[in-house]
Amino acid sequence: MGAPFPRMSHGVTRPSSAPSRASWLLFALGLLLGLLAVLLFVTACIIGASASGWGYVVGGLLLSVGLLTKRWRRWRGLTRAGLGLLLLVIGARLLLTERRDLRTLRLPDEGSRWVNRLVEERDGTRLAAHVLLRSGRIPRADARDFVPALEAAFARLRDAQGPVATPAVATWLGLQSPESFDAVVIPPPGQAAPETAVVFLHGYAGNFAVYCWQMARSAQAISALTVCPSVGPAGDWGSHRGEDTLERTYAWLVKRGVRRVYLGGLSNGGVGASVLVRRAAHPGLELRGMMLLSGAETKAPLPRVPMLLVQGKRDTMMPARLMRELARRAGRLATYVEVDSGHFAFLDRHEACEKAIASWLLDRERQARP
Repeated sequence: MGAPFPRMSHGVTRPSSAPSRASWLLFALGLLLGLLAVLLFVTACIIGASASGWGYVVGGLLLSVGLLTKRWRRWRGLTRAGLGLLLLVIGARLLLTERRDLRTLRLPDEGSRWVNRLVEERDGTRLAAHVLLRSGRIPRADARDFVPALEAAFARLRDAQGPVATPAVATWLGLQSPESFDAVVIPPPGQAAPETAVVFLHGYAGNFAVYCWQMARSAQAISALTVCPSVGPAGDWGSHRGEDTLERTYAWLVKRGVRRVYLGGLSNGGVGASVLVRRAAHPGLELRGMMLLSGAETKAPLPRVPMLLVQGKRDTMMPARLMRELARRAGRLATYVEVDSGHFAFLDRHEACEKAIASWLLDRERQARP
């Protein structure tokens, strides 16, 4: 018998059973994403996340499971499904949050930041509210109706505007500066070029479209443009950065043809407005008055313009007695309105606050007519 023929391999090699280095890296990435997705899932359950918020959570969970099981060739489609869902949510947010009657613009160049359109403002605000409440940063006496009132405000905004962008994202990313800052801009219905504007300064935790929208509802009484600029998360309007931001906002308004302005502020924004009313100005603008909601610097020199003071009777963060004293000192220049609420009167007594603001603005415009 002859020698056996050698066996041909035909160039086929068996796959190695050992996972590659790339597989281990994907596994580690999936583990990291998985931990983040679980954290977001718990958070979404606590705050009652929006549809887009849950889309991010589910997409992250699917993507992490797909990456974790990729080494064993199981559920390979989950990676693509999770990534596809995340891209779908991002695309929908980018497309649906562009509004003509409520825009978040980067001033003074009037551009926009796409990061402000990725997250539902309601989700971030509810998360911040829960953190502040649990950490004791907000007194319980002031926060009794805070979360339900906040939810109701976002429901009204959603019904009126649909999904909107929020400058709070860029604020917490540290992107706000006097040279480039976000502002919520809300024109009055049917007015192509209004000559009157309301500039509304935000309080602690950043600029939120829902507060600006509520102020704009009152400003519609005099067909005024509403502009809400952004500074840092602390709402430190009394700083040089806050002063420069307000002056650049004024300059932008003058370029748009605005000739008259009312300055307002909420909480820390009210404190800043009462300080900046004497420091920030523009020769092309007539300051017709200021509106201080749940906040004022009571030791600052009194302004020489009419003031509206809106205050919660049970406010412990800005005690009502201080606002009453400020109104007493200002005399005939001050209009004082007190509502049965705590520090968040603009939310849980929004109807009374909006009515008081609209009535005061109308009265000021009547008195200013020649």
